[in-house]
Amino acid sequence: MKTLILDGSPADDLTGLQIAGILKEIINAEGHEAEHIVLRDKTIGNCNGCFQCWLKTPGICAIDDDNREISRKFIESDQVIMLTPVSFGVYAPELKKMADHLIPNTSPFFIRVNGETHHRPRYETYPCFVTIGWLDSPDPVSEGIFRHLVYRNSINFYSDSFACGILYRTGSASEMKEQMKMLLSPAVPHSAPQLPVFPLSADEKGDVHNALLLVGSPRMGKSTSAALGEYLFDQLGTHGVETETLQLYKALNHPEKTRRMLEAIDSADLIVLAFPLYIDSIPAPVLSAMRIISKHRQQLPSSGRFAAIANCGFIESFHNDNALAACAVFAKSSGFDWMGSVSIGGGEGLVQGRPLQELGGPVIPYKKNLDIVAEALAAGHPVPEEARLRLAKPFVPGWIYRIAGTAGWKKQARQYGTEHRLDERPYQPFPRQEK
Repeated sequence: MKTLILDGSPADDLTGLQIAGILKEIINAEGHEAEHIVLRDKTIGNCNGCFQCWLKTPGICAIDDDNREISRKFIESDQVIMLTPVSFGVYAPELKKMADHLIPNTSPFFIRVNGETHHRPRYETYPCFVTIGWLDSPDPVSEGIFRHLVYRNSINFYSDSFACGILYRTGSASEMKEQMKMLLSPAVPHSAPQLPVFPLSADEKGDVHNALLLVGSPRMGKSTSAALGEYLFDQLGTHGVETETLQLYKALNHPEKTRRMLEAIDSADLIVLAFPLYIDSIPAPVLSAMRIISKHRQQLPSSGRFAAIANCGFIESFHNDNALAACAVFAKSSGFDWMGSVSIGGGEGLVQGRPLQELGGPVIPYKKNLDIVAEALAAGHPVPEEARLRLAKPFVPGWIYRIAGTAGWKKQARQYGTEHRLDERPYQPFPRQEK
């Protein structure tokens, strides 16, 4: 059996090295070998959402760095074991950055899996999927989100079996070893862990006077995330709320920009994060920003209110549920009141990066309900449940979306002459460019 260990621990967390050592001992005792890759030591850029790995170079990321080789090793392995501290119930950015680059291992074409929309598999077989996370101490909420994420990943990466383990730093090496032996035992059947339910803030602090929009998309101002967030903020403006927008990808580029972001967050009555779904969760750079914000606010008194808007490429909005649950955990850990969320399915097909103000037809009901959300948030109230449920409804039947979406991918690929190769294996290896 060929085992690949992807270690997503940060530089100041040596737990991953300890766990990897125990894993290799267990695997070697069975007569197998394991390759251990420490992701923070590799050159891996952020996924920029260009979809060239589906359109121009099917099966291979357009970014020429270590992600290509790791992605290849992922699909060539019998078993992949991912290691990560649990951050807001999900993967740490160090692991998520590489996970975001695994989409070339699927096809852009849509199919149904267990009644849900997913991308068609590119390969006949995929590795067994094992994820091990660790916490300082038991945390049922974060653990529930983490197990749910691993389950969702196992569906999208067509793993015949998956396992999820959570360790505690207080545990001894022998205890960890026994838990890991159980994780590596024969196939674990698919089951659907339930996400915890998060109560909305009942703490009335009065009207919102100023609000900050954080756009968490690499496409920044031209993204669906920006279009949704900016429409909501335009409506907040009609209720007398002063608004400001920051692009998270830019805010992380320079210490001064990061400092400016933290100052804007501390002074805002309401913060709204708008982001696209990447591999069932929050994009890696957004997770990095959340970690910086949460650490910064540990020394500050609780203040401010936080809401989130997520949009995904699948027509069913429930694909966003795990990411939005992580947002609720982040809000609590950062001293914000959780004001709820908006979940949009098929966001790119609905908005296509254009301002909502210019769109009619199927977008009209979404604008009406965002108007209701804006009115509630401006008055200091959480996202109304009825508006949230209406926004979560698909704008077209799933079968129409899947047919139209597949045709759309083929149309985009024609300019590259790859329309017949979108779901094939990579047609040629990419040599590394000399730096």
